[in-house]
Parts: sequence; C-alpha cells; structure tokens
Amino acid sequence: MPVLPSTDENAVPLDSAYRHDAVMSAKTATTRTAQNARRIALGDVTARSNVPSVAVAGSHNVKNRTGLYSQPLKTRDEPDVDPVQEPTVQAHSDYNHEAANNSDPVDAADEGDASSVLSDREPLLLTTSDESQHAIQLAHQQLHSDVPDPLDEDTYDLVMVVEYTPEIFRYLHELEKKWQPHPRYMLFQPELKWSYRSTLIDWIVQVHARFQLLPETLYLTVNIIDRFLSRKTVTLNRFQLVGAAALFLAAKFEEINCPTIKEILYMLDNSYTKDELLKAERYMINALEFELGWPGPMSFLRRVSKADDYEYDIRTLAKYLLETTIMDSRLVSAQPSWLAAGAYYLSRVILGFNDWTQHHIFYSNYTAEQLFPLATVVLENCRHATQRHQAIFEKYSERRHRRSSQVVARWIAMAEQRVT
Repeated sequence: MPVLPSTDENAVPLDSAYRHDAVMSAKTATTRTAQNARRIALGDVTARSNVPSVAVAGSHNVKNRTGLYSQPLKTRDEPDVDPVQEPTVQAHSDYNHEAANNSDPVDAADEGDASSVLSDREPLLLTTSDESQHAIQLAHQQLHSDVPDPLDEDTYDLVMVVEYTPEIFRYLHELEKKWQPHPRYMLFQPELKWSYRSTLIDWIVQVHARFQLLPETLYLTVNIIDRFLSRKTVTLNRFQLVGAAALFLAAKFEEINCPTIKEILYMLDNSYTKDELLKAERYMINALEFELGWPGPMSFLRRVSKADDYEYDIRTLAKYLLETTIMDSRLVSAQPSWLAAGAYYLSRVILGFNDWTQHHIFYSNYTAEQLFPLATVVLENCRHATQRHQAIFEKYSERRHRRSSQVVARWIAMAEQRVT
C-alpha cells in the first residue's frame, strides 16, 4: 500500500507560536530580524499578489498605509466611525438555492471585472441524481444498525457516543445547509473582489499557523467572513479588520487558549486600534445573530475516514486537499461534508485506491459520481498550487504534515508525464 514519507516529527512543536517579548519597536525589530519571528502583516502578503498597490497621498505617513493594498486608514484626529460601515446594499441573510439560480445575470459592463461571477467562474454546487440517491439509500440499508457493533472499537469509546452518532450527523447536515454563505455575495460588495478575498485568506492561514491553532478555527474563521459579507457591505480599508475579528471570534469559540487582543493587533502590524477590533467583533457577532455553531468539515472528514479504519496517510493527505478549498471562490457555499468527502476521495485516488465502497458512501453520504466534479476542481487548484494557495502549500510542505503538498505535486507531475 502506498504510504507518505515516514517522519519522526508528527507532533506539533511545543514552542509557542508567538512570544510577548517579540513585541518591540519597528527600529528594534529591523535590527533583530534574524533573532525574532517576522511580523505577518497583510501588506507583506499583497506584495506577492498581482493586484497593484494604490497610490496614497503624501499627507499620510507610512504607518497609516499598512491596510489592505495600502489604503489610507482613519487616524485618531479624524471623526470616529464604526469599524465596519453600515451596508449600502443588503444581501440575503439566508442563502436560497432557487433564488440564486434564478437571479438576474451580471451586466455586460461587469464581465471584465474580477469581482464579477461571470468572469470569475460560476459557483460549484452539489448535484444529486436518482442513481446517487438510490446508492446512498442502499448503503444505509445494508450498513445501518440500531444496535452498536460489539466488534467495533468505537463502541467502547465513551467519547464517540456511537448510540447518538446518526442523529448527531443528521443534525450537522441540517446546520451546514442553514448557515451557507451566499455563493455570489461579492456582487453586493462594491469595493471588494474575489482576488482580495484570496489575499485575506492567505494572510489568515499564515497567522493561524503562527499561533498553531486548531483546523476547526481556520474553517470557522472563513465561514464567519463569508457569512458576514453575505449580509453586510464592507469597505476595502476595513477588510483586513473583518478577517482579524473573525479569527478572534473563531478562536474564542474553538480554542482552549486563544490569542489575546494584543497578539491579534501585533499580527495586524498595529494597523487598527484595540477599540476598533472590539467594535468590529461586536458588530460582526450581532450581524450573525450569535450563530457560530457552524459544523466545519473536520468532523465529516473524521467520519468518512472510519470507512478505512481511520487510516493515517489517507486522512493526512486529505487535510491538505481540504484546506485548499477555502481559497477557491467557487466553493464558498459548498457544504463542508461534501468538501470533506471530496478531499478524502481524491486522497484515496492519489494514494492508489480507486474504489469508493459502500462503507465510504455510508459514512460520507455521497457517491463517487457526486464527488468527481469537486475532486477535479481541487486537483486543478493543486496543479497551480504556488499561484492559488501559496501559504497552504508551504504549510503542508513541512515534515510535521508529512510533506503532503509535495506528495500531491509529485503525483500530478508523474500523471502528466504518463499522459504525454
């Protein structure tokens, strides 16, 4: 059986990702770059993007130009405003598939704009056929049992609560549909584009890795951002603040030890004040009506991996493939259970397992027919990994992630050689 490269560095290092003594003045930080971790500001990330920086008037100093794409920020001597402005366009708070499919097309004048859905490709939505429904029902009839299996190790693990597992995942499937972001919410954002979202998520991935937070925190952060932008209009110079506040909220919800306000502001390069961050946090959580219990894809990934007895290599590789989906604008409203199953399906294919058995259908609730279009999109993104998800590619090139991104890159290169 093909396996990923072995390593003795599977555990996360015990060193803290952030140290308070690393906070220092800009002059001191410049002279001690080799000894201290470099601050991650979104301006550093945008330097690698294809979006040109915006010229700023000479009256603004350098510190006031550290926002997204060097937009001037509000200084303290200017009138105080809410961190996230009231919307001029109100999007639908609850996404409706039928309404989205029947929505008016974008004007021809917008076709050249990167924020246009038509120019940035249509959202990828799950399709279900009669054959898929029949296959799922058949797998359920054959493998479902009201009595826990005495030969299953999970039966004796109290944490797994196998007696309630079907009801739990049935409820999670309901929640993932209830809290879907709008797939075309960028149409309601006059100052934002999908490329700006990619830059912001790339920065969030780096900050998330620096703090060594849980994967659930990252996915919830992205969901909070997308759901908030589906409801409220945000100006460009407050876009990074939305991302930071979303990460702060998600860390409070998922983590035992979450980053402090001081640490979040440090990662923002002090582009915003403490009051601005707290006001943005209150504004966002009120806009979302305190609904933060969105079921992320990690629970569904663990569930489907049970079909292979929680095989480590397949699930490790699937984690990389799954994380790449947060960068693709076509998958903004995709169900997390579908993304998890699609990543797991593609991981099995890369490692040489081309079958999708009844057990996989039962534990994932999806057939190979439903997962193939998604796996194709994920694989295409991995073919251009350094352009489409640079931070994620570098993150999963590390030994503690068993260099999963490099395994995928080598597999793609070998597959292309065989085709040619």
